[in-house]
Amino acid sequence: MIYLILIAAVVTLALLYKFSPTKKIFLIICAVLLVVFVASVLISEQQRHEKLSRAQIENLQAQQKIFGDWYAAYQKDIERLDRNWQSYHNIIDGLKAIDAQNFNGEALHMRLFDLEQETIDEQLKIHMLAVPPQLGEESRIHVEEIIRKTQRYVDAQTKTIILSEKAATPPADLENLKIQLNDIMIRESPEGLFTAQEISAIRSALKD
Repeated sequence: MIYLILIAAVVTLALLYKFSPTKKIFLIICAVLLVVFVASVLISEQQRHEKLSRAQIENLQAQQKIFGDWYAAYQKDIERLDRNWQSYHNIIDGLKAIDAQNFNGEALHMRLFDLEQETIDEQLKIHMLAVPPQLGEESRIHVEEIIRKTQRYVDAQTKTIILSEKAATPPADLENLKIQLNDIMIRESPEGLFTAQEISAIRSALKD
């Protein structure tokens, strides 16, 4: 398109030069045409940038919504993991205060068994987490790392609860059980789930 405009301009200038009564008039006409041409180019460039900016803003807003929806669902998963882990600690801490006379091995085992099933269900959900396919490459990398960290965390959490449930299978001596469960909790408990760095990087990348 630009070449056609240039050819047309050259032809127009040649005709003007030929039919203009004086060179002064010709130069004035050339100056006017030049001003019009430059103005047209500037306006066209401005419109192109405005169109590009709108497209970038719309894309950024779409990316923000994609990640926002994913992260809201992810937080609900984490809340369930936290509830299960808090229940586990409540069971173990509660056992420390129980004496042999008030100890109910069957009830303790059933509580750990039920918690084990809930934790396994959550583990399966966490291992089904996936990066939203429409998410940009930079954000995808961080979401993948969040998922990997969370899967490692839930695997360790589930293993800890399973081992505790096995140890509490009746019949079980209370004092030995306290020692066993405390040892399992210390040895197998997962490290904290730290994803603040990845979340911050994603939010920075998707910042307006």
